[in-house]
Amino acid sequence: MRLSWFVGIGCLLAICVNANASALRYDSIWQCDRSKPNWYCDTPPQPPAPVSKASELKPKPAQSAQNTPPTALTLDQIRTTEQLRVELKRREDLAVMHPTEENMKSYLELSTYMQDKASEFSDAWRRVVWQNPQFDYSLRNPHNNAAIPIQRQALDDRKQQALQDLSKEHGLIFFFRSDCRFCHAMAPTLQRLTATTGIEVLAVSIDGGGLKEYPNFTDGRHVAAQWGVTAVPALFIASKITHEHAPVGFGMVSLEELTNRIFVLTNTTVGEMY
Repeated sequence: MRLSWFVGIGCLLAICVNANASALRYDSIWQCDRSKPNWYCDTPPQPPAPVSKASELKPKPAQSAQNTPPTALTLDQIRTTEQLRVELKRREDLAVMHPTEENMKSYLELSTYMQDKASEFSDAWRRVVWQNPQFDYSLRNPHNNAAIPIQRQALDDRKQQALQDLSKEHGLIFFFRSDCRFCHAMAPTLQRLTATTGIEVLAVSIDGGGLKEYPNFTDGRHVAAQWGVTAVPALFIASKITHEHAPVGFGMVSLEELTNRIFVLTNTTVGEMY
């Protein structure tokens, strides 16, 4: 019985091998055959077939304009500022990579030419500005030593009057924390602001504690969360009538800086004072 079972299995294997002989047949077990993926090939892949003559005759794509080196120009050939910049860059690159006397002279020649052009432009600029006051920025913001003190005093007077007028309908909201050293240092500055401009300050605590300068404070923990106050000291300008408010600044600032911020934000347009 056992012998007949082995014979049957042997016959079955013989039939399967004969049926798949074409799939398992190799010319040599020592030769790589990449068409049969069940064998691992140690030999390197064959190089690609040589390019046909027809493909060699195909025209090559044109070289990119960005890779094309700029054409050398003489001073007489330069007509635009773009040509001047390109030629100066070309001569600079050449002088840096090959610092021969000839290359250095070539670069310095054009650099001097460019400086002369800049001088001519600057001189022509100031002549036109002097004779056309609508183009003179120094009339709005003087920069000479004689006019600066006069302009500064006029601006200070304007600020003082503007903040006094603002105090009639607006006040300053001061968010603080009782353990904040900068808040304690900021409190006397705010008191001086009130004394000089009349702007009232509403002190608002965000931790329930107070300051000695403002013992009658308001608990503003809920308001601070609504207004997004995460850093103190925080200052807001607010209308006593409409209750509209806007931030003035965060962190400790001087009295002069605080006065300037309030004035700029409430009495000037963008670009007027800059």
